[in-house]
Amino acid sequence: MKALLRLSALALSAATGCLSRPAMVSQSFSIDPPAPQSTGSQGGVVLALARVEVAPPYSGMSFVYRTGEHGLGRDPYARFAAPPAWLLTAAIRGYLMNADFVRDVVAPGAGTGSQATIEVSVSKLEGELGPSGAVAVLMLRFRVFADRDSARGPSEILLKTYSKTIPISRSTAKDVVNGWHQGLAEIMAEFQADLRGFLAAAGVQLSSAGLPKERT
Repeated sequence: MKALLRLSALALSAATGCLSRPAMVSQSFSIDPPAPQSTGSQGGVVLALARVEVAPPYSGMSFVYRTGEHGLGRDPYARFAAPPAWLLTAAIRGYLMNADFVRDVVAPGAGTGSQATIEVSVSKLEGELGPSGAVAVLMLRFRVFADRDSARGPSEILLKTYSKTIPISRSTAKDVVNGWHQGLAEIMAEFQADLRGFLAAAGVQLSSAGLPKERT
């Protein structure tokens, strides 16, 4: 059964005008990494990815919906299969591993020399309900440091916020999740293009030989 957006009958009626009766069965959803690719370079860069930070009120297990300019509510029937910070960290790592200039993605301080460290914070992870339709909203800020062997330590080379608002045809939790997946894919495509340019500008040697890459 579909997990329809549910805050309260009156709130949803006022926000959207008309919604089908919500299902009474709780469902769990994930945010998944892309399918692994084999186009990466063994001579590419090693990136350190810190655990993604998700801002309140989006860091909990329940889906959050915006029902007005200042109205937020949680869906009692739609939940994340794991904490969203964990899901987004794994998904973003998957996208970075597929980049043709990346050899590996490790945790900071893992003992593997990295050329750059990436920090990601999420300021929006919500569905928005309104009389003009429903959308899935995702807003991420990426901060990248070039890792240098010097007394000065790492230097910031990129700080940028990426935002996607994806229209969805139906006001269901499944469609909101699909919108988040689409938004994340678009954000990561833009970020990877930016990252390649900023790493090159910072003097980090990139390689994209197109050789199969070992995966951990």
